[in-house]
Amino acid sequence: MKIQVLAAIPLWACCAGVACGGAPTQAAAPTWQRPGLGGAVRPEMGSPQPGEQAPDFALPDLDGRMVPFASTRGSWVVLHFTATWCPFCDSEVNHLNALSAAFAARSVKTVIVDVEEDAATWRSYASQHVTPPMIALHDASGAVASRFAPPRAQPSFDDRAQAVLDATLILDPHGTIRLFLLPDSAHFDPTFRAVRAELEKLVPQAVVAVRAAPQAVAAGASADVAVIVEVAPGYHVMADRPSAPNYVPTRVEFSAEPDVTVGNARYPAASSFRVGDRAIATFEGTVQVQLRLDVGKDAAVGDRRLHGVVRYQACTASLCLFPSQRTFDVPLEIKEAKDVP
Repeated sequence: MKIQVLAAIPLWACCAGVACGGAPTQAAAPTWQRPGLGGAVRPEMGSPQPGEQAPDFALPDLDGRMVPFASTRGSWVVLHFTATWCPFCDSEVNHLNALSAAFAARSVKTVIVDVEEDAATWRSYASQHVTPPMIALHDASGAVASRFAPPRAQPSFDDRAQAVLDATLILDPHGTIRLFLLPDSAHFDPTFRAVRAELEKLVPQAVVAVRAAPQAVAAGASADVAVIVEVAPGYHVMADRPSAPNYVPTRVEFSAEPDVTVGNARYPAASSFRVGDRAIATFEGTVQVQLRLDVGKDAAVGDRRLHGVVRYQACTASLCLFPSQRTFDVPLEIKEAKDVP
C-alpha cells in the first residue's frame, strides 16, 4: 500500500495580516492559497468540504472499547488519519502530541485514527508514540477513512481510505468541518504550524476574565457597579481611547433592561506600552470599570440578571489575537426602599 500526496499549489496570493488592533486590508485568499495550507480540500474535489457536517462514526480505542465520534460534540476537534508505516505520519506524531497538550486547556480534543492495519500493530505503536490527552482510535477496514475521502481528491486511488492518510481536519463543536488538509509534499511541515495558527483564530486563548459582584438596589435608587476585567500576564488590551483609529478599543456594555438604566462606563487611566519607537494606550493586569446603575421608582421588586459584554483585543509584545468578547451576568435584586440599609 502506497501513499500519494498532492502536488504543490502555487501560492500566488496571500492573506493580509492583522496588526496590533488592526483589520485585514484585503479579502482573504482561498484556503489552499494561504501559506502552509496548500493541501486544503477544494470545492471541485467533492464532499466532505469545509462548511459541511463531518461523517459520523464509532471506532475502538486502544482497549477495544467503541468510542462514538459524537461524544466529542460540544468541543473543537482536531482529527488526524495515520498509519504506522507512513513516514510522513511518523514524523508528525510527537508534534501532534504537543498540539494536543497545548490546546487541551481550551477544550480542544485531538483524535488520531489508524487506517487499515491490524490491531496489534497499531496498539504497539500507539503505546509508545501516542500520549494523553490525545484519543487513539483504530479503523481496521478503512471504511471510516473512506467516508472522509472527497471522491475527486485523488482519482488514481482504488482504495478510497488511502486518500485521507496523513490528512488533518478541524471540526467545530457542532461537528462542522472548518479546515480539511490533505497531505502536501511541497509544503510539508510536521510541526502542524498552519493548523495551530487556524486553531489560534478559531479557539482563541482565554486571556481575559470578567467578574462583577451581585447588586441590591432599591426601586428609585442608584448604585455603582464595578466590573473587574482580569488580563492574563504577558498580555494587554487596548484602552477605551486607543492610540490609533484602527486599534480595537476595550468596551464594557450592558443590555437594556426594563426600568433599569446603566450609564456609560468609566475606565481607569491607561498604561503606556512601548511598540518600537512609540507608546500606545493599553490596559494590563486587573482593570476596574465603573458603571452607574439607576433603578426606576416603579421597578418591580424581585431578582433579575443584568447581561453584560466586554469587547476587546488582546496582544503581546509580538502578536495580537483576533478581536473577541466575553459575556457576563450581574445578579440584581431590586428591593423596596425600606429593605435596603
